[in-house]
Amino acid sequence: MGGTMINSASAYFAEMNRAAAAMDQRAIERYADLLFAAWQHDATVHIFGNGGSHANASHTVADFVKTAMVDGKQRLRALCMSDNLPMLTAVGNDLSYADSFAFQLESYARPGDLAVAISCSGNSPNIIKGVEVAKKLGLPVVGLTGLKGGRLAAMSDLHINVPSENFGVIEDLHMSVGHIAAQMFHNRLKR
Repeated sequence: MGGTMINSASAYFAEMNRAAAAMDQRAIERYADLLFAAWQHDATVHIFGNGGSHANASHTVADFVKTAMVDGKQRLRALCMSDNLPMLTAVGNDLSYADSFAFQLESYARPGDLAVAISCSGNSPNIIKGVEVAKKLGLPVVGLTGLKGGRLAAMSDLHINVPSENFGVIEDLHMSVGHIAAQMFHNRLKR
């Protein structure tokens, strides 16, 4: 785990509360709007991240597809590109790990799809390369970052930043963003 380490539960929760209060809540609402627009157009949401951000991406897909569903309505098509381990390792071995998400976007993305990139630093080479391909393909990009946002901040059409130096806090709040967006998307489906 990177970033600043905290040595007490109270300090951790204080940092989480401080960072959450400093986040742009309207950006999270716009994220839910983008999900709803993707659903309306039968588009696919491609979500990707490394390490803890991969776990958040995978969990978020489950929330978008299963938890947010409304009986009788088509489900959102969302995929976690970091869940395809054979693809990740094949591309990593035969090409480069930096190509792991770019290769999949080139293979699977269609016009009108949405890319969601999750990176605490905002500088992971495979995230940046994936976002470059998403932009080249015309996909809007939602970037979830921490720290100061890194390169991903400027590359994102919608940037949601957790302004913290603690990677645990960043990942926890990225998970919260996924939960909030899923619940807001669900409520839009119920209308």
